[in-house]
Amino acid sequence: MPRPKRAVLEYRNYELPAGFPLIVLTGSEWIISATPSSRLHFHNCLEIGICHSGSGTMLFNHLPVEFGPGSITCVGRNTPHTTWSKPDDPSLWSYLFLDPELLLGQSVFQQLALPSQGQSFLNNCHIVLSPKQAPWGESLVQAVIDEHTRQEAGYQFSMRGYCMALLIHLLRAYYSGQRREASPSGFAENSQQENAHVISPALDYIRRQYNQSFDQKHLADLCHLSVSHFRRLFKEQVGASPLAFLHQTRILNSCTLLRSSERLISEVSSAVGYESLSSFNRHFHRIMGLTPSEWRRSSGRTGRPSLLEFSGWTRAEIPGEKGGGEKASEQSSK
Repeated sequence: MPRPKRAVLEYRNYELPAGFPLIVLTGSEWIISATPSSRLHFHNCLEIGICHSGSGTMLFNHLPVEFGPGSITCVGRNTPHTTWSKPDDPSLWSYLFLDPELLLGQSVFQQLALPSQGQSFLNNCHIVLSPKQAPWGESLVQAVIDEHTRQEAGYQFSMRGYCMALLIHLLRAYYSGQRREASPSGFAENSQQENAHVISPALDYIRRQYNQSFDQKHLADLCHLSVSHFRRLFKEQVGASPLAFLHQTRILNSCTLLRSSERLISEVSSAVGYESLSSFNRHFHRIMGLTPSEWRRSSGRTGRPSLLEFSGWTRAEIPGEKGGGEKASEQSSK
């Protein structure tokens, strides 16, 4: 019997601003395509979404969950998923991408008396809540969006407050939902064993220790795999080798330092883990298409987030096409 094909996954790495690690995506262009993507994706931060209008389906691994107007969604950073609209009812969304531990403090889950549970939530949650289940949802998410849009005095403090309240409500929903069956209008069942793909420990380790030296055997050991099996699974799930992913993680973090500080390029190179400036320059140019100094000048240090793409981002797929890498002008594939 032939071996069943593995689902193709796509990794999306969002560059969260160094000083305020939250991205807000909102506006009339965030209409989700009615064409289901051929690839599930996962990303490096927590995703919180609000469906302003329309309806459709979110797919978590093999579990479909329906959504409608006013639905609030929360997806952990290691949870493969995708979203599509009903053909006759296109859905309009806004999204928050954030790192709660950096935005609210490294001890946020300890302060909530949920250190281990908090990490499970951050990595593996997948929640879809109707307006009835989350009467607090729309007002809190919209408050974050409004503060970000207006940017009046003290807006970042205000956004942190709303995000803390939102996080508390979502944590409550997550642990309540773990004990419920999946339903079209309810919670997605959340078994950590089912939802966390096998290379999650390696991904988390690279995110935390990207500026250190370590070998692939150590990563494979974290996943309880042989080195050869680990390499194969990593390439299948991420679309890049472990070494390539490490370099992309380092370069992404160097972009944040180049934009947000006055540090010398040699200092940035060392800070993200490169022993030589020439190696840093070579990998930076290969990934970003510019030298570090050219990129720093062109970025203007505007704080505008960027995204390193492995095989696409938000463009609705065209049948027969392998996937694009540019923002949608009309419809997005999430």
